Amino acid sequence: MKLVSRLFALCLFMSATSLSLAHEGHEHAAPLDQTTAVATADIKIKELIDEGKLTSKCAAKAPATAELVRVDGIQNWVVSYTDEDMKESLQLIFTTTGEYVSMNHSNV
Repeated sequence: MKLVSRLFALCLFMSATSLSLAHEGHEHAAPLDQTTAVATADIKIKELIDEGKLTSKCAAKAPATAELVRVDGIQNWVVSYTDEDMKESLQLIFTTTGEYVSMNHSNV
């Protein structure tokens, strides 16, 4: 019986210890605001230009909008750029924590 009691106490101690240390030093990603979404999109545009997926003229576009949009129940930041002649449109989509999702580059 002493062995069972000690084993139970040891298991209880180990489970309590693991629960108390489960999230030590763990931080959740901060959600983006509108300004940070635009800054994140600017950085991603430079990366896409370096990868050859966009032309260098895309870097000169001023952001038209940055809005939080819900699609299929999931909120994403959509940062939209349009060139001066209103001929091309570029949309970059990010999660609310700033992870790149996709891009849509099209003629208007």
